[in-house]
Amino acid sequence: MKQQKAYLKSKLVEFQVKIVEMARKMREQKDLYQTREKTLYLSLFEVLDALENLDEMIKTKEERFDKSSKRMAKNIRNINKKLVRILKAHHITPIKLDATKARMAYCKIVDTKQADDLENETILDVIKTGYKDNRKDIVLRKAEVITVLNDK
Repeated sequence: MKQQKAYLKSKLVEFQVKIVEMARKMREQKDLYQTREKTLYLSLFEVLDALENLDEMIKTKEERFDKSSKRMAKNIRNINKKLVRILKAHHITPIKLDATKARMAYCKIVDTKQADDLENETILDVIKTGYKDNRKDIVLRKAEVITVLNDK
């Protein structure tokens, strides 16, 4: 009887050690997965930035385009829309900057300009769009903005 108890006790300890080790490995795998996922999203955001910059450049010259150039511009916009839809399917959406003031939770101020007729921290321009994971309720990338900073 004592041998059985000792055997069962050793097996129980062995299983508990295995459970702890497996839980640790799962945490490591989860952390690795989340890191890789975030890296992938950040790379996709860079592609979106490039497409948005290209679209802005196209808009300034589009009236002078011939038929094939207009078709190319339309295709570029469609690629951008498809990429946004893919992200949206994974609960990733652009951050909507509702207020005119920069909120540090959603914005990274990359430059400031003086504008006496506006309050400090008023957003003048959005350089890069920010993105948020709505499922996890986390900011993946803050919007890069230019704000007002008056010397008063």
